[in-house]
Amino acid sequence: MPKLNELLTGIDTKIYPSLETEITGIAYDSRKVEAGNIFVALKGLKDDGKNYIQEVKEKGAVAIATEEKIDTPLPLILVSDCRLALAQLAANFYGHPSEELLLIGVTGTNGKTTVTYLIESILNSAGEKTALLGTINYRIGKEVFSSGLTTPESADLQRILAEIREKNIKNVIMEVSSHALSQKRIYGCNFDIAIYTNLSPEHLDFHQTMENYFLAKTKLFTEISSGVKKNFPKFAIINLDCPWGEKIIDLVKIPVITYSIKKKSDFRADEIKLEEKGISFILTTPQGKYSVYLPLLGKYNISNALAALAATNALGIDLEKIIPALGRVNSIPGRLERIDLGQPFAIVVDYAHTPDALKNVLVTLGELKKGQIITVFGCGGDRDRSKRPLMGEIAAQLSDKVIITTDNPRSEKPEKIALDIEVGIRRIGKDNYQVILDRKEAIKEALLRAGADDLVLVAGKGHENYQIFAGHTIHFSDKEVVAELLPGVNSWKKS
Repeated sequence: MPKLNELLTGIDTKIYPSLETEITGIAYDSRKVEAGNIFVALKGLKDDGKNYIQEVKEKGAVAIATEEKIDTPLPLILVSDCRLALAQLAANFYGHPSEELLLIGVTGTNGKTTVTYLIESILNSAGEKTALLGTINYRIGKEVFSSGLTTPESADLQRILAEIREKNIKNVIMEVSSHALSQKRIYGCNFDIAIYTNLSPEHLDFHQTMENYFLAKTKLFTEISSGVKKNFPKFAIINLDCPWGEKIIDLVKIPVITYSIKKKSDFRADEIKLEEKGISFILTTPQGKYSVYLPLLGKYNISNALAALAATNALGIDLEKIIPALGRVNSIPGRLERIDLGQPFAIVVDYAHTPDALKNVLVTLGELKKGQIITVFGCGGDRDRSKRPLMGEIAAQLSDKVIITTDNPRSEKPEKIALDIEVGIRRIGKDNYQVILDRKEAIKEALLRAGADDLVLVAGKGHENYQIFAGHTIHFSDKEVVAELLPGVNSWKKS
């Protein structure tokens, strides 16, 4: 086991415990502290790690790290920034695993999950072992684990990277959230490829302004150092169709590869054809032109495909191998995922929970629809309120019927969230909506209303299998609920 003096390398600290103390691990959650751990007292929005000192002492913690000198029965490590210290301690404890891994980070408001899935598929097709850490789950080789955060807390992240290293898996693909970047969760991670997808209003309850949100995203790119010695190429992959993209280019100090649907770029999609079951386009690159078929819906997925193409080609994989791999990706869980149980109308479940994402999905479905679009959606509680009327406006404009329901209301009253959404609908003079706060009943109503050739969109939760209310969480999966309700709906319609 490492000693404390080994773990404090590079950390700005004043220490009071013995430097010879043996350390068994780094903890930030009092419930998970084990004997011999250092407990880092993080301060959250609603709680403070300092409130659990007695608890962690009883569990055998040997030291506590805080940002202020306090009276404590445990030896004290005084640091200037607990989140930074947590990341540094964890990286030191696990031996800086990212220095031996090819680390690919994807950031942006939308598209992160799809881009990581596409890259994973391409690398697997090329015979490479991969690990993927993201919103839907964490996958290490063929093992699948549930994900708590899109990007794990730094101590968990370093532990996971160490496990990946031990399994001799070289390639790690990560969704990197703006929260993770702001909270220094990826500090001590040595990224090689950084991908920027787009930026639209989201998480403004946390970041306050779009400029702050943008600056958080840029940290993935500005902190990649070309001077770190690893045997992997370093590139920034940037979407030029987003106006914030060019601002990132001005900040990076590593080679940049650009992609676009609209502008001159290194990887561009031309002659786009949107089909009922997929997308085809001509890929124009410095290496030549290639025909690409992607069995995913939505013009925005062309951008996601371009990001994956550029990133994997930068790693040295030939485009002749990459393109067929893209053609084998049939669906991404909870992303325009069709549910077909023999019903005479279409049902799509999608994770769209931002104005931009909801608009993209509805525009895509509008191009494919034969009948009416019925949209079921809500907005999350304890999150940016400003997006609620915008999403109401978008849903009402691009749908024939809208059913407002709950998403994850958390501590807010569902009725209040629904009213915020209604503001946007009333602002544009629409009345094509109703409110059914029980999400299951809302989905049931949409299915009952759907006629032949109509399309039902259940938006906002996608792959999630839970709903968070004030003080409790329940199991809830849109896909499971649809599958449960459909047989009854069909029988009611026949009767």
